[in-house]
Amino acid sequence: MITYPRYLDRQSETHSLLIGLGNAGINIVDRLISQTGFPMESLAINTDQQSISNTLASKKISMGQMTTHGLGTGGDPEIGLDAAKESAGEIQRSIVGANIVFICAGLGGGTGSGAAPLVAEMAKQNGSLVIAVVTSPFSFEGRRRSQQAASSLREITRFADAILHFENDRMAELIEPHAEVRETFAICDNLLFRSISSLNRIVTSTGPIPVSLPDMLAVLRHSDDSCLFGCGEAIGESRGHHALETALRSPLLDRGRLLHDAGKLLVYISGPPSLSMAEVSEVMREISNNLSPSAMLHLGVSATQDHSSPLTVTIMGRCGTGKRTGAQPKVTPDLTPLAQSQPTPPPASKPQQAEASFFEMPLAPTAHPTEKPAAPKVQQPLLPLDPVTRGRFDKIEPTIVEGEDLDVPTFLRMKLKK
Repeated sequence: MITYPRYLDRQSETHSLLIGLGNAGINIVDRLISQTGFPMESLAINTDQQSISNTLASKKISMGQMTTHGLGTGGDPEIGLDAAKESAGEIQRSIVGANIVFICAGLGGGTGSGAAPLVAEMAKQNGSLVIAVVTSPFSFEGRRRSQQAASSLREITRFADAILHFENDRMAELIEPHAEVRETFAICDNLLFRSISSLNRIVTSTGPIPVSLPDMLAVLRHSDDSCLFGCGEAIGESRGHHALETALRSPLLDRGRLLHDAGKLLVYISGPPSLSMAEVSEVMREISNNLSPSAMLHLGVSATQDHSSPLTVTIMGRCGTGKRTGAQPKVTPDLTPLAQSQPTPPPASKPQQAEASFFEMPLAPTAHPTEKPAAPKVQQPLLPLDPVTRGRFDKIEPTIVEGEDLDVPTFLRMKLKK
């Protein structure tokens, strides 16, 4: 049964709290705080005293002093949980008054994996809307960290109202292969910033087409399906087209191909006062053309008072066909209608053929791919069956003595006797 926060009211003032758990969560919070105009109160929670002292968060909790003595958890979630239990009272007091709580953590280690479920439970008991934004480790970090992340995610699911789960392996597709490590994490953190900011705007938006809380939770309530997310913004002419195009480039949408597999999709469009219904219709028409007929689509639209604000398109959802695999989807949506608002380019002299799915590649016409090609037939000439001619003695009656042909040279007759 879905329960909703008891005092979350769009007409009342919204108090959002962003919690960063562990080193990974605090790093993300610090990057979010460095963005201008970040509207949320922030809370950093960690067992590492050095990390706590350097964070930009407005509130700080160095939890588990008796458990870890100001050090880390060594990647052990049980130590992280014990530390959270030790500081449970202080954490609970810091959550009081927040009707929206964002829990940001990197799963797989000790503090984030161990403490995140307990913090989510505390926020739920406080009556807050609990939204977890978590990341799972890279595959090269080892099987144990992946198992710890999966176990923690199952526990968080028990208490969080909505979960955005980002896999580091998929987010890495945003970055060039030889990009620096600092640039890599900055780009990934920017994606997390966009997701948290978008969710905060969706929850607090008043219209003209607001997203109801049940609709948002129906889309983002955690399941075993892959998370779909893309966000793009643009200004100037054809801003709706360019914002949607940028959102669809997200690797978490598989460059737009996963739209067809979406079971539930939430599209949120925001912009300046000049945002027109024609622009909203254009964006939604192109998205609808690439959705499965059975997909459930939810729309939200809001307009700010800032005339310089860009038009922003945010797409969130769940992939209805289960977790993503390495194989390409069978159906690739045609995104060419996005360019209808642009001048039609002249046809190229050598049109490029669209990349076909592995399952749609035509078979070779000559033979089945699992069979060896038939060898060409070669006719062998018939061997002569007539006796070899006797040269100049051909027309002379042979001289036969005691069964031997004396016309045959002696060395040949001796050889035949062997």
